[in-house]
This record gives sequence, structure tokens and C-alpha cells, in this order.
Amino acid sequence: MNVEKILRESGLAGNEAKIYLALLDLGSVTAGEIAKASGVNRTNVYDALRSLAEKGLVGYIKKAERRYFEAASPSKFLHYLEEREEELRERRQKLEEIVPELEMKRTLSKEKQEATVYTGRKGLKTVAEDVLRSGTELLVFGAEGRFMDMFRVYSRNWHRRRAQARIHMKIIYSDKIRAPKSREPVYNAEMRFNKALYDTPSTTWVYGGKVAVIVWSEHPVITLIRSEKVALSYRQFFRELWRSSRGPAVNI
Repeated sequence: MNVEKILRESGLAGNEAKIYLALLDLGSVTAGEIAKASGVNRTNVYDALRSLAEKGLVGYIKKAERRYFEAASPSKFLHYLEEREEELRERRQKLEEIVPELEMKRTLSKEKQEATVYTGRKGLKTVAEDVLRSGTELLVFGAEGRFMDMFRVYSRNWHRRRAQARIHMKIIYSDKIRAPKSREPVYNAEMRFNKALYDTPSTTWVYGGKVAVIVWSEHPVITLIRSEKVALSYRQFFRELWRSSRGPAVNI
């Protein structure tokens, strides 16, 4: 059995494995003696001893102002591996949290995209008219009825034209909105509520190969992203959010 190879595979660098094994044979010795026995350059011996000490695998005692190094019990090595496994679990958890963002970056790098920023009420109307021109299903989440609040007459007319164009809409409202704020019926639409969207500063529209993120204020700001792949990723997210929202879906 190649013991040195197993130690390297368990996390020790080449010199660290050699020096740890040398210390097991030598007992309490100086760095010079370790260098002579292991064949490792003295400077590299000190670097390896420092690293082994940080891992808890080497200690030292002082005699007459000289340091004598000793290998920790091999059972300590198992404790070191347990700590390493815990660290790896934490790193994996952090990595899992950023994987969606990294995947998005990968997607964005492969596809030519365009993004346009619109501002104000006219800008929002421009995007709303683009939805009608697309003729495709509209998915909305993070809604709180602000579109209807901002455009009382236009919104009713827009929903009427959308229904006439047979553009189906699925909308997920913030849970604090128990019913649409407008008493006017909104045809060809389904509605659900989600607690995770209790207080949202923005609303997202997904239609065709586009995603519009609307940040609400007296003068709203709308970022319109044109990307089939980005739109697809948002649709997948919407489907998961729809499943976890309060239902069944209600035709309104």
C-alpha cells in the first residue's frame, strides 16, 4: 500500500506527506534533521511544517531556543478530514446558491441580446403595446394592481384588446392583493396569489422572446430584454412559482 500517495490524495501536498511520514519515524527532531531524513530542501521543510501545523498535524516544543517538531497522532488526521468535509459542504452550499446566476451569465455570453430601458408612462405603454403585437401568452409575476391604478381607462381598453387578440394571460399577484383592484372583468386570464411576493418593488412580464422588468414609481422604469434563452429561463421560473401559488387558478 502506497501510504504517501494516500496522504496526498487526502489533502497533503507532496512535501507535506513526506515530512509527516518522516516525523512519524523520527519522533521529536529539528527542521535540519527533517530535511536530511526526507530529502526536502530546508526552506521547503519550513513551509511544509507551517502548513501541517495549520492543519493540526504537526506540533513543536522548544529546547534551548531550538524548535523540535513532532507529528500529531495519526487519528488527528481523521479529524482533519472531517473538518475538510464540513468545509467542502459549506463551499458546495455557497456554490449551489450562485449556480443559477452563473448559468445566466453562461446563457448571456452565448446569445446576442438587446436591452432597452424605457421610462415614464409613455415608456410603459410602449411595452404594453408590444405585448399586443407579439400575439403570444403573457406571464406576469410580482403584480399588485399598479398597472390598473396608473392607467384606469387605458388598462381596461388594453385588456379588452388583449382578450380580443386571444392573448392568454397568467398573473401571480402579491398575497396582500386578494382580488384585482379594478371591478372591470379581465377576460382570458388566470390569477393566483403567492406569499413570497408579499411586498415587491417590481413586476415582471414575460412574453414571446422578451422579458420586461418594471420598477414602479411615479415615473416607472422598464428594462426590456430581448433574448429567447433569458425568456425561457424566466418561463421555467414562472412555472415553479405558479405551482407554489395559491390555487386552483381562477378565471377572471
